[in-house]
Amino acid sequence: MRPRKAGNLNIWKWLFLAQLALLIGCGIVLYTRIQTDREDLTKLVQTSTEDTKVGTFSTNREQLNQTLTNYLKEYQTEEFSYQLFVTSQQVVFEGSYQIFGVTIPLYIYFQPSKMEDGSILLRITEISVGSLSLPKAEVLAYLQKNYKLPAFVKIDSEQAQVQVQLTELKNKFGLYGKANTIDLYNDQFIVDIYRKRQ
Repeated sequence: MRPRKAGNLNIWKWLFLAQLALLIGCGIVLYTRIQTDREDLTKLVQTSTEDTKVGTFSTNREQLNQTLTNYLKEYQTEEFSYQLFVTSQQVVFEGSYQIFGVTIPLYIYFQPSKMEDGSILLRITEISVGSLSLPKAEVLAYLQKNYKLPAFVKIDSEQAQVQVQLTELKNKFGLYGKANTIDLYNDQFIVDIYRKRQ
């Protein structure tokens, strides 16, 4: 039998131990990386406490009048029917009601403007039954009591004005509007659309 050389055995032994240490080290690093959470990226994104603007709605007088007509259909009754439309100079409420079997026409003329919160303010310029002018406060109090109006329409009979609170619109998407531009003369109506913060 030939005697073994001690030098050869030590080299293979050290190479084996180095490879084993490398495998164990790679295993530990891999296990540590798998178990460690990534950084939370949501902390890097600034969250706003305000509602999010999701778009802009722009329309003209003809489209706006058609939209108003369609929307107000569900608020009509046999006793009190009305329509609201926009002209090149004002917003007109045209209604009718029955007294002793006679249909009486009612006209209210408004001057619209946008409010700081995005609502639309309608200031009354004139109220008439046929061609007879009537006191504004009494007629508005009568309308508030007898006409079925959307919940976001607020009547202030003392100030002779009506607020259309677009921010109070209710829908399943959490969307509402804020008036951006109301320009009767140039036929331009722009509403910014927002989504309520969840």
